[in-house]
Amino acid sequence: MNQTLRRLASASVAAAALGAVALAAATPAAAYAKNGYLEADEFGLYYESGTVGCVFDLSGADVNFTDDAFRGPSGCLGYGRNVNDNTESYRNRDVVTWEVWTDTYYDGSLGYIPKGYSGDASSTFKNRISSSVYKFG
Repeated sequence: MNQTLRRLASASVAAAALGAVALAAATPAAAYAKNGYLEADEFGLYYESGTVGCVFDLSGADVNFTDDAFRGPSGCLGYGRNVNDNTESYRNRDVVTWEVWTDTYYDGSLGYIPKGYSGDASSTFKNRISSSVYKFG
């Protein structure tokens, strides 16, 4: 009986270690989002037209931009300004289409930014984007 308990404990420790390794491997990509640098697999909202000025970079959904600020790159125009209703352009470096909304919690007017697309926001969305989410399919 004691031998069986030891085997179970060893298997549990091994499984936990494997899970920790998998989690550690997945964490770094997510840690880079919202750092002010638009990297591969991210969606970026820019403070100025022409994808210039500070960028707000996302790798996951954000239902409310009122608590977010433009972070970089360092010294950029718009640094520290609130993202909500302050976006003039965007760039999608992700592999999926992103949805942008003019109100928080995916409400208001809806727009789609396909993968690889970069451009200025239309009059409907310029300085009005308040939430976004990636879309599969």
